[in-house]
Amino acid sequence: MTDRRTIVDVDARGRVSLARFGIKDTQVVVDQLPDGGLAMHRAIALTPAEASHFGDPTAQAALERGLKDARAGRVRKAGLRSESPTPADTE
Repeated sequence: MTDRRTIVDVDARGRVSLARFGIKDTQVVVDQLPDGGLAMHRAIALTPAEASHFGDPTAQAALERGLKDARAGRVRKAGLRSESPTPADTE
């Protein structure tokens, strides 16, 4: 980030290129400031389930334990429900 001011052009449709600031192919949240300025922050979209996970300390701790185990090589194949035998398979 530079301390110098940069003037950018706004086209007739209200668009501004942010590529010179390294902001491209992404989403941003824009807050309008009381003085009419804009503050932009990089953003990512989350599903409601993902957002709920990030607000749950127990879920976050479980994820951290799982990632730590994976980094240490402590992994095993997890069976998927779709791979479990059906009643017809066990007859």
